[in-house]
Amino acid sequence: MSFYSFWLLSLAVQLYWVLRHGTFLANRCEDEGGVNLYHCADKGRGFFVEVGVDDGRGQAVVLRSFVSAEPLEDYSYHVRLPKGWA
Repeated sequence: MSFYSFWLLSLAVQLYWVLRHGTFLANRCEDEGGVNLYHCADKGRGFFVEVGVDDGRGQAVVLRSFVSAEPLEDYSYHVRLPKGWA
């Protein structure tokens, strides 16, 4: 699935798709709870999705999706990037 196609999905479908097809890369802790980083493959380098837990509702939510490597700095000590991203 392309990043643009993913972005057009509802948040509930994005979450389902990431948990089913994404590759877990890392976890980081925030004041509000944990955030999991996933890589989603496509025909190019793919894209990344952060999934966190909404403490107020106690359920997982897609926080953001991105194709830039810049947001990965939060995980730089814990992530081994997929081939083509290094």
